[in-house]
Amino acid sequence: MHLSHLTLENFRNYADTELDLSPGLSVFRGANAQGKSNLLEAIYLLALTKSTRAENERDVIRFEAAQETPYTRLIGIAQRKDGQQVEVQVDMAIAPGQAGSPNGVYQKRIRVNGLPKPAAQVVGSIAAVLFSADDLELISGSPANRRRYMDVLLSQVDREYIKVLQRYQKVMTQRNQLLKRIREGQAGQDELTFWNDELSQQGSRITQRRRTAMDALAPLASEAYASMAAEDGSLEVVYEPSIDLVGTPEEVAAYISEKLTAVRTREIQMAQTLVGPHRDELRTTIGGINVSQYGSRGQIRTVALSLRLAEAGYLTQTLGEEPILLLDDVLSELDEARQRRVLEAACAAEQALITMVDGERQTFELQEAVANFWIQAGTVTQEG
Repeated sequence: MHLSHLTLENFRNYADTELDLSPGLSVFRGANAQGKSNLLEAIYLLALTKSTRAENERDVIRFEAAQETPYTRLIGIAQRKDGQQVEVQVDMAIAPGQAGSPNGVYQKRIRVNGLPKPAAQVVGSIAAVLFSADDLELISGSPANRRRYMDVLLSQVDREYIKVLQRYQKVMTQRNQLLKRIREGQAGQDELTFWNDELSQQGSRITQRRRTAMDALAPLASEAYASMAAEDGSLEVVYEPSIDLVGTPEEVAAYISEKLTAVRTREIQMAQTLVGPHRDELRTTIGGINVSQYGSRGQIRTVALSLRLAEAGYLTQTLGEEPILLLDDVLSELDEARQRRVLEAACAAEQALITMVDGERQTFELQEAVANFWIQAGTVTQEG
């Protein structure tokens, strides 16, 4: 898969940009704070239907726009291996007169090939993997970062997973509210029966899908790590569900239900659900040592890169289509051997887009780029 055309209207510091792209390696250079990361964020937003950088998606809308209604429009046209073309369009807007108000009405509309679609049916239409300097947090940060990694991965290959995850999160929120009411004497414990059953059923489905995906991804990550740092020892990636039971979906659901009953008193005291996939972990070890807790900065960075490379490999295997690789200013943090491995993957991909600060060292692989671009103040110019 590769992106052939990109449209950005009022997205962050981009006012109105039309960009034609080719398969192969494209390099985007510029000084800091000129819009390089914003460009890759826009492409990744088209893949996932939401921003992974903005705490509030209103923040991506360029409020300097002259229109009465501040809005953002992103359009990506991708070409698939089977010759089909897919166009994803995401429109975001804030109601008139409310641009400066946190209470303004925010709206998002998504279209695929001109037809309105809910987000759950769009994710994966354009498949992409984002490598960024923030990937250190994937390993050294909280378990929530690693659960998100699994969720993003699965969402691009399994649209049913998105629905199950959304249902689980909704059920857990309502169940927590009920636990609080029980604690305050406003509801009875018998009301938990329905929510326990729902949480167990959806939680079982999430656990099963995560386990299957991580079993397939783990050897890909180990192979990627060995290609960059074999001298450090072997990398193991292990999915550790909060419900450590391998069985049928029905057996796992029954086990979750039993655990919920066992911790009921503590859950009521805390008004919080204590059992389920929202407490899962993805553990990474090198030579048996937990990288999240004891890994050096170099090891953490290399493991994060390995997970991203494995993510790309897993998507290719599962979709039968290579994802677009987005590398956001990651080369400057790597030594020569790790740079070479990442660039090898980028050059081998159907399409890879790399951002770099102007003046970074040229490598042989970068000289093979099919296109070079200069970005300044939200304006993209093709060089050569």
